[in-house]
Amino acid sequence: WIEPDQIQAREWVYGRHLIRKFVSVTVAPGGVGKSSLTLTEALSMATGKPLLGQHIAKPLRVWLWNLEDPMEELTRRIQAACQRYGLTPQDIGNRLYIDSGREQELCTAITVKNGATIQKPVTERLVQQIREKQIDVLIVDPFVSSHAISENDNPAMDAVAKAWGKIADQTNSAISLVHHTRKQGSDSEVTAESSRGG
Repeated sequence: WIEPDQIQAREWVYGRHLIRKFVSVTVAPGGVGKSSLTLTEALSMATGKPLLGQHIAKPLRVWLWNLEDPMEELTRRIQAACQRYGLTPQDIGNRLYIDSGREQELCTAITVKNGATIQKPVTERLVQQIREKQIDVLIVDPFVSSHAISENDNPAMDAVAKAWGKIADQTNSAISLVHHTRKQGSDSEVTAESSRGG
C-alpha cells in the first residue's frame, strides 16, 4: 500500500497530449497539416507560449526530426510560423533542435530473416543524444520513415512501439510520433494518443 499523496503525479508537458516517459501519437491522413501542426507545437513548447491554446508550464527543450522534408523547406515553415505568431530569436533561445531526414536518417528497426529486430546501436545513440541535449520532447515526423518494418506485422510494430517507450522512459522525455493513415473521403484530422511505458 502506498499513500496516494506519496505517489508522484503524471508529468504532462504539453496540455493533455504529451507526458514524460510516454509515447503519444498524432494520427491523420496525409496532406491535412500534421507537419504544420507539430512544427507549431514544437515552437509553442520551446517558447513556453500557448500558441495553440495548450497549457505549457515552462519553456521546454524540443527536438523536431522531420524525416521527409529538406532543411530548406523546414526553415521556410519555421520562419513563417514565427512571423505568424510574432516570435523572436529570444523567445526560442537554444531550446529548439531541427533535423531533416534528408541529411540525417533515422531507422530504429529492420526486417531480418527471423523477423523484425530493433537496431540497438541506433536507439542507444538516440538515448545518448537526448540526454546530452537535455531534450524534454522529441517529435518524429513521420513515424513510418523511422523504421523499415511492415506496418501490417503487428508483433513487429508492437516491438517498435515498445522500443520508443523505452527511449522515453530512459530519458525522462515525452516522445511524439506522427503517423499517416490513408485518406478516406473527407475525413478531418484526428489526434489519438497511445501510451506505452518501458
